Amino acid sequence: MLAAQQRLTCLNANDVLGQDPQATSVAQLFENAIAKLDSRAAEILSARLFADDPITLDELGRRYDVTRERVRQIEAVARGAMSSIIAEDGPLASLARAARAQIGFILPLDELLRRIPSLGERVESVAQPAWRVLDRLDDAYEIEDGWCVVPTMTAVESMTQTQLQEQADQYGVVRIEDLTLIESNTNRRSELTASWLTRCGYVVDGDFVLTRTSSVGDYAAAVLSLTGTPLSAQEIIDRFIFERSATSLRNAMASDDRFERVDRDRWALKEWGMEKYSGIRSLIREQIATNGGQIRLNDLIEFITGRYSVSANSVASYASIPPFEQRNGIVRLAGTDRSVGKAPARTRRLFRRPDGWAYRVRITKDHLRGSGSTAPMAIAMVLKLRFGQTLQLESPLGPQSIAWTGTQPSFGTIRRFLMDGDIAAGTEAFLVINDDGTFSFEPARTLTGDPLADTLSLIGAPMCAEPETARAAIATALTLPAESPVSSLIGACRDRGDADIADLLTSARDYLEKGYKPQPSERNSQVDEILDLL
Repeated sequence: MLAAQQRLTCLNANDVLGQDPQATSVAQLFENAIAKLDSRAAEILSARLFADDPITLDELGRRYDVTRERVRQIEAVARGAMSSIIAEDGPLASLARAARAQIGFILPLDELLRRIPSLGERVESVAQPAWRVLDRLDDAYEIEDGWCVVPTMTAVESMTQTQLQEQADQYGVVRIEDLTLIESNTNRRSELTASWLTRCGYVVDGDFVLTRTSSVGDYAAAVLSLTGTPLSAQEIIDRFIFERSATSLRNAMASDDRFERVDRDRWALKEWGMEKYSGIRSLIREQIATNGGQIRLNDLIEFITGRYSVSANSVASYASIPPFEQRNGIVRLAGTDRSVGKAPARTRRLFRRPDGWAYRVRITKDHLRGSGSTAPMAIAMVLKLRFGQTLQLESPLGPQSIAWTGTQPSFGTIRRFLMDGDIAAGTEAFLVINDDGTFSFEPARTLTGDPLADTLSLIGAPMCAEPETARAAIATALTLPAESPVSSLIGACRDRGDADIADLLTSARDYLEKGYKPQPSERNSQVDEILDLL
C-alpha cells in the first residue's frame, strides 16, 4: 500500500500520457474527452460546470430554445460522462488519484503545480487550466483561494480549528511544527502550515501561531507567553500585527488578573510570580517602615534604582515632598506641621479679597478640553488641604474639586465655567476660593493700557479712579497695610514674582502719590509660568 502511494506521489505527465499514445499533453486528454460530447452539451458544461461565473439555466434555455429543465438534464448527463473518465481506469483517472495523493489534507495550489506541472496546462475548449477542470469533476477535494483541500474548505477549516484548540496552551499559543495539517516529506512543512494558518486568519509569530488575539489582553498574554520575559507596553504593541495604542494596552493589563506590573512600564504574566511594582511613593514608604522609620537618601536611591527603571532624580524628588521629608540626607514620613511652601501672601498671581483669595490663570486649550490644572502650594495652605486629600467646593455650577494627590495640588476641570461664559483661550480669569469654603469663577477685565486700571484688573479689585482708594485696594490684595507707600507695593509685587504688576505700579506711581495722571503703557505679558507652582 505504501509503495502504491509513493508511485502516485511520483506520478508525472509522461506517466499519464504514456497510457494514451494519441495524447500530446494532459490538456489534450481533457480536450479528447470533451470532444466526445455533442457540441451543445460541451457548450453547456463550459458555461456552467467549468465557468467561474456560471450562466443561469434560464438564460441557456433561451439560447437553445429549450426549457431550463432540459438544460439541467443535458448538463447532468454531460457531467456524468466527464466524471466517469476520472473514476474508471485510464490516464485521467491516474492523474486524479495522483492529485488526491499529493494534496493529502491541505496543500497550496502552487505547490501542487510544482509537483504536477502538467495540471497547469490550459484546456482551450473551456478556457480553464487543467487543474480547474479536474477540480470541478472530482468531488474528493476543493481548490479555492489558491489552496487545495480534502474534502471541503469548510471541513478542513473546522479540522484546523479543532487541532489548534487541542494543541494550544492556556494563552492560545501553538508551536507550528507540532501541527499535522500538511503532509510533506520536505523541510517546507512548517512554512506551508504557517501560510495556511495565515490564510485562515490566525496570527503567526515566528515559529508559533496565536489563536487568541481578538482582544488586546489576549494578544498581550500570548506575546508574553512567547517571550517568557517582562516587556513594556510599547514592546508588546510592536509585536502586534494590527494598530493599537500603548495607553489602551496599559489600561487593559492594569484591570486584567493575568498580568502583573513589575516596573514603571514593564509587565509580566502573574503566574511567573514576580514582585509587583507599586509605585515610587509606595516603595519609599515600605523602605522607611522596613528601616525603622527613616532611611538614608543614598540607600533609598540605590535600593529602588537597582530594582526598577526609575531615575535617581525621581526618587529624590518624591522623597522630598509630602508625605515624606528629607533633611540632612535622611528620609522619613513628614510631620503634620510641615510647611507646604510659600505663604499665600507671597505667592504669585494669588490675591487677597475681603472675603477670600483669587488666583489668576490664563485659560488654555487644555482648560477648554476639560483637563485639570496645577495649583500653587499656597492653595493647600488656604484650604488646609493635606496630602492625599480631595475637597469638593460648592459653586454656582456644581462642586469644584481641588486635590493634592501628586507632587502639587491641582484644580479639577473648570470647563463648565468656560462653556457657560463662552470664555476663549488666552483669557485671564480668577479662580476664587471664598472664606466660606465655596468656589467661584470670574473672567478678568480686559486690559485698556491705563496702568492703574490694568493693575486693578490683574489683581481682581474693583475699578476706582481715586488714588487713595485704589492704593488701599492694591495693598489689601497684597496683604499689606492699607496705608503702605507705593514703593512697598512695588517691592512686594517684585518679591512675589508679579513683575508685570510691579511695572504697571511704577508707571502709575506719580498718580498714586501726587495725583498726576499716568501715560498709557503697553503691558508686557512674558512671564515665567513656573513661578506659579512655587
